[in-house]
Amino acid sequence: MVEAQKASFSFEEFKVSQFSFDEENHTGSELKIWFIPSGKYNSTEGIFEVMIKFIAHEGEDAEKAVFRINSNAIFKFNSPIQIEEIPSYFYMNAIAIVFPYIRAFISTLTLQANTRLLKLGLMNLSALEKPLKENTIVI
Repeated sequence: MVEAQKASFSFEEFKVSQFSFDEENHTGSELKIWFIPSGKYNSTEGIFEVMIKFIAHEGEDAEKAVFRINSNAIFKFNSPIQIEEIPSYFYMNAIAIVFPYIRAFISTLTLQANTRLLKLGLMNLSALEKPLKENTIVI
């Protein structure tokens, strides 16, 4: 048996800062889903802001998006640390924590708009760990 260890960070808040939904761009074909992660880390306060842009579109024209969402999630480390000291599991876990909020937002929006319900299934988002690390700046 292995004792669980507490994470060195906590999830503070999530918000959708901007979104668009264009039902006319959704003809019923399968949607292509894109995630564009980035981050800002404040090393003096130990606050990490994860920004995820979500785009869902049909065909090859990403400009005709069905959904565009800009979301922000705030994580706080137990004590301020340098960016190099951030545990490697943080990047993958942060994305995994944020994804259900994005999924719930999309489902709720399409349900309330009385349109075709759009549900995102489970996804393997482990490939987003590297882009999040690479697109993180220290402020």
